[in-house]
Amino acid sequence: MDPCFQDITVEFLAVAFHSILYYTSVYPQSVFETRKKYNVVVYSCIHPEIRQYIDLCLKSIRECLKNGQLSRVVFAITDADYAAVMKFVFDVHRTEDYDETSDAYLIQAEQNLRAFCLCLAKCDTYKTLPEDASFTIHIHTNEAMAVSMALDPVFEDFPLVEVNGKRKDMDNIIPLRSFPIRNYRLESYVEI
Repeated sequence: MDPCFQDITVEFLAVAFHSILYYTSVYPQSVFETRKKYNVVVYSCIHPEIRQYIDLCLKSIRECLKNGQLSRVVFAITDADYAAVMKFVFDVHRTEDYDETSDAYLIQAEQNLRAFCLCLAKCDTYKTLPEDASFTIHIHTNEAMAVSMALDPVFEDFPLVEVNGKRKDMDNIIPLRSFPIRNYRLESYVEI
């Protein structure tokens, strides 16, 4: 897989994850600091354990991307029983009609990433969350990739845990943004 796409995607997901936590108010605004990314203000959680969890998930995502085995990432806001009450879904699709001269300097990609951040900030569909809300990150890959990562000593401190196949369907799907980055398409939406 294209290393440029890996870097852009992991960096984008880091910004998205922290921003989602900020805008959904899972944690108090006092544990966030402002930064500038894609020429807009974004938020980053400064709590060390939250940062560590997100960073370890992003490390696993990067490994899946490197091997071309990532199909979806779900950032789920959960209740006290860890049942999802809201999901932010990021689907990754490989496209066949990629033109290397198109957006060679990734200007359009950066504009799309900025547009996503602005869309996230303006999204008024966040439902009132339970007081004890938390979050979890689900990485959709294949079994071979999961086994490979389980055997890799680099990931022994943060093993992937297989989730059972049961999936709760949400009532509404709100599209956020769909855009190309190199020879891939990233689609994002919220399930409420």
